Amino acid sequence: MNIEVTRILGDGSIRRARIEPEERPDAPRWRDLVSRANLDLPPPYRPDPGRPVYQVSDGEHSIQVAERGLVGPLRDLVVAVLAEGADAD
Repeated sequence: MNIEVTRILGDGSIRRARIEPEERPDAPRWRDLVSRANLDLPPPYRPDPGRPVYQVSDGEHSIQVAERGLVGPLRDLVVAVLAEGADAD
């Protein structure tokens, strides 16, 4: 499983980060983050003009979510991948 997050800002700039959990000593933490984020039941996609949007993928699911839809465990996953992931560009 690879976890990838793409953030697209209002100005069109893009940042993509990737985590490969099975290659990390904290793999159970990443599996838990993905499980709690529940990517098979994404929030409604309601973007706001000029605000960031995200694409989140775990290899099985790929969702799009507006910044205001990032709450709870989904936000935790996105923040962790962008903070700790390797740039995927």
